Amino acid sequence: MPDAGYFSSDPALSDAEFAQFRQFIYQAAGIDLPSSKRALVQSRLAKRLRHLRLDSYTDYWRLLNEQASGAERQRAINLLSTNETYFFREPQHFDWLRREALARSDQNRRTIRVWSAACSTGEEPYSIAMVLAEALGVDGNWQLFASDINTRVTAFARRAVYPVERARKTPPLLWQKYFLRGRDEYEGMVRVAPELARRVSFSNLNLLHCQAFPQDNFDIVFLRNVLIYFNEETKQGVLSSLCGKLRRGGSLLIGHSESIRNLSLPLRQEEPSRYRLEAEHAGGRG
Repeated sequence: MPDAGYFSSDPALSDAEFAQFRQFIYQAAGIDLPSSKRALVQSRLAKRLRHLRLDSYTDYWRLLNEQASGAERQRAINLLSTNETYFFREPQHFDWLRREALARSDQNRRTIRVWSAACSTGEEPYSIAMVLAEALGVDGNWQLFASDINTRVTAFARRAVYPVERARKTPPLLWQKYFLRGRDEYEGMVRVAPELARRVSFSNLNLLHCQAFPQDNFDIVFLRNVLIYFNEETKQGVLSSLCGKLRRGGSLLIGHSESIRNLSLPLRQEEPSRYRLEAEHAGGRG
């Protein structure tokens, strides 16, 4: 007979409660959760119910709507925003980035600015940093900014310490140059080399308000594997604002499984997941 602990004592998330939290994360972050994510929502929010000793998801919903619950609302956003990634995901983008960085550097000799606009736990921006360091030097003429709505994942990213399996697709040469292997209690972990990690500037940003991001004039923006959580209206709004952050002729990279084909944007498609800003619509300087 199964142990008594085998069965969960967490309450079930009702249809009405799921609808409330779908609306919450949509309004807060633009994330449009499908019905298939109901079990995920229940399992993630159950942790807060246990911690706060609440009896139902409705009780937690009421707490989120109290005037003084700003910190708890951020915790709920952290729990409900999906963050699954690894180093050098979709490697074709990094091959292109190396060539593009070299070409832009040769053309104008100015600082190359790159933004990882949904950086999650940091694997994407650190992968970008490795490529830029190889192309232009660790102390080269480049700047890299990374942002995410989730405060928990950006704190994790700043630590720059990862399980080895998340780095398994890193090219061997880059692994040797930019990772330090953990020992003793850090066995099975790797740390991004400090001289590289310090080149990445992390911050928190809600993409629904990306026009408020204090940086602009980007040559390249990575916005990968986040648009799949937005509906068409939200995609249009986010990407329109983001275009204002690009330099003339700047590039946008999205995930291979994503599409912005039906949106009205000043972007010219160069590859299935890579776009270039039309010069006459550039928000930044040339």
